[in-house]
Amino acid sequence: MNDTTDTETQTGLRCYFAFRSPYSRLGLHKLARAGFDGHLILFTGPPEDAEFADPTRNKYKLAYYQQDVFRMTVRMGLPLALPDPFDPDYRLANLSFLAAQQAGKGLDYALAVSDARWGAGKNISETDVLAEAAKSADWNGFDADAINADASLAQVIKDQRSMIQADGVFGVPFLIEGRNKYWGQDRFDLWLEERAE
Repeated sequence: MNDTTDTETQTGLRCYFAFRSPYSRLGLHKLARAGFDGHLILFTGPPEDAEFADPTRNKYKLAYYQQDVFRMTVRMGLPLALPDPFDPDYRLANLSFLAAQQAGKGLDYALAVSDARWGAGKNISETDVLAEAAKSADWNGFDADAINADASLAQVIKDQRSMIQADGVFGVPFLIEGRNKYWGQDRFDLWLEERAE
C-alpha cells in the first residue's frame, strides 16, 4: 500500500501523466533519470469545467506533434513506434499502474507500459503486453482478473479526479512542486535546473 496520505499527495511533489501521451513518456524518463521521489497521478481528462483540446482533432497540430515527438524522442535516445491501435482501452493499463504503484513499482511500471506503447508500438489494452511490462518492471503482482475486480483501484481513479480539479491540470505531463507548475516534458528541464541550484 502507498504510504502517502491524500493530503501529502496533494501538497507534495507530484506528476500527472497519461499513457495516451508520448510526451508523458518523455517526462517520465526525465523524472526517472533525475531520481524522482514524488507521486505519480493518472490524468484521466481535464477538470470538469475545462475543455480538452485533443491534438488529434486538429490536423495542423497533429502534423506538428508527429514531427516534434519524433525529434524529442530521438533527442532523449529512446526508440519510437506509433502505437496500433492509436486509442486503445486504457482501463486495465491505468488500474494495473495503480496496483504497481501500491507495490512500490509505479514509476518502473509506468515507464515499461509507456515504452511498450510508444517505443514498440504495442497495444497496451492487451493483457500479455501489460504482463510483459510488469515483468520488465520487476513487478510480480500483475493479475488482470484480480486488478479488474478490485473496486478500490477504480475508486482511486475517481478520487484523483478531484486532485486534477484542485490542481487545474489541463494536459500532460504536468509536474507540480509547491506553488510551481511545469506543463510539458520540456518544462521539466526548468524544474531540474531549479533543483540543482
